[in-house]
Amino acid sequence: MDRLLAERLDIFERTGQAAPDICRFVRDELSALDTAGGAVTEDSAGTLVSHLLLALQRARDGAALTEFPADETVRAELAGHPDAVERARALAARARSALGAGLPEQEVRFLALHLALFGQREATR
Repeated sequence: MDRLLAERLDIFERTGQAAPDICRFVRDELSALDTAGGAVTEDSAGTLVSHLLLALQRARDGAALTEFPADETVRAELAGHPDAVERARALAARARSALGAGLPEQEVRFLALHLALFGQREATR
């Protein structure tokens, strides 16, 4: 993980936008991505990190997003990225187990979009 992405996580934690254990969970997930050979940087994963931190905190606070106006568009885009959907579901399951924060399907699909984009960036690297 590069310095700028680590700073992003620190800001979310320091300002109380995401609980320390949620930040730790996201750091561990990023470390796993990095170990798997991904270039986990601010450019490649910044929006993924922000979305994941906030989605997990919303879920824990009982305010998870359950409606998303562009959900059908998201579904259509993800039809070409089944691996990203599976990775997002696996990540959501780990979060539920580690944090007790369950993400609704709308959040999982949006997370899958971030993972698909990360995968595309990695493929062109």
